[in-house]
Parts: sequence; C-alpha cells; structure tokens
Amino acid sequence: MSVLIQIEVMKDFNKLMYKYIGEIDDVVEHFKTAIKYFNDLRVGEARRELAESMDAEKRADDLRREMVYFLEREEIDPEIKEDLFHLIKRIEVIADHVKDAASTFSIIPYLEIPADLRDGLERMASKVYKATKRVCEAVKALLNGDYDYARETTDEIEALEEAADMIDVDNRSKLLEYGDKLKPLTLAILLHDLNLDLEEAANACEDAADYIRALIVVYKRKRG
Repeated sequence: MSVLIQIEVMKDFNKLMYKYIGEIDDVVEHFKTAIKYFNDLRVGEARRELAESMDAEKRADDLRREMVYFLEREEIDPEIKEDLFHLIKRIEVIADHVKDAASTFSIIPYLEIPADLRDGLERMASKVYKATKRVCEAVKALLNGDYDYARETTDEIEALEEAADMIDVDNRSKLLEYGDKLKPLTLAILLHDLNLDLEEAANACEDAADYIRALIVVYKRKRG
C-alpha cells in the first residue's frame, strides 16, 4: 500500500474514532448530570439524562463495531492496526463500567440514600467524567501527532484517578457507617456496586492513559 493511500485510510479511521470518543464523552456526561439532577431533586430530568447516557452507550458500541470492521478489512500497517485495536478496547472498558453504573443507578431509590453519601457518589461521577474527557483529548492529540499535549493530558488523568481513589475510600467508609440503616440490605449492596463501577471506570481511564503513554514513545521513535 502506498504512503498516500495509508494516510487516507488513517484519516477515515480518525473520523470514526472522533465520533466514537464523542459518544463516550456523552455517556459519562449524561450519567454525571443525572446524579446531579437527582441530588437537586429534579427527578424527571435526572431520569431523562440517565436514558440519554444509555442511548449514547449504544451508539458508541455501534461505532466500536464499525471501527473494528474497518480495521479488519483495510490494509494498514499490522503494528499500527494492533495498537488501534488495543486502544479501542481500553476506551470501551470505560463505557462498560459507566453503563453498569447506570444500570445499577436506575433501580436504586436514590433519594432515600443519606445526603453525604449521595454527595460522595456525585463527586466520584464528576472525577470519572473529567478523566474520561481527558482520555478523549489525549486520543485526539495522539492521532494528530501532538505528543506533548497527549502526554500532559495523561498526567492529568493520573491525578484525577488518584483523587477518585480518595473519594472511593470515603464512600466505602460511609457505606460501613450507614450499613445498618440502609434498608433493605440489598440497597447497601447496590450502592457498593455503584461506587465500585465508578471506581473501576476511573481505573480504566488511567489504564487508557498508560497505554497512550506507551504509544507516544513508540510513535515518536518511528517518526524519528
């Protein structure tokens, strides 16, 4: 394959990736907004935001399959193709954990949860949203060859994940504190699962950032 054709193929792939990460961004933003609206007692708006989050995840999954099919059929440098498959997978994991959180969230009587625990979950969702947004920015920078900005952004993701870890510890301590007061017992279990899904989403953001860092080193070396 000529260099010019390879460049055109990558341009087409990048367009798909930009759409994909746009939907991933929407998945997390709508989820974060849903929690905020519930805390503000705007229940109807919160449920609409939750539905929007789930719809965005479905669109993202369709785009993921389209990108995988694109990579399978196009003649791209095998090493680059493998890198892109792995990058897609790491981004997908973020959305999967937020989708799981949204599913759990949809069946929880949220307003019956103690206010400070609701606040902790909202703060966790906010960190996940910010980290996801930085992942999207880092991916764009990587694909555009802006390696310095991509690296700076991955450092921000790591800091956000560390902050999410602290919130996770605080949330789990609150769950222990309120354990006997949360009725039925399954509510405490569901809240634990919700917090865990968000913490895993933050971890997935850091994992994506680590992989982007590795790609930066490889691509910089290739460009000489």
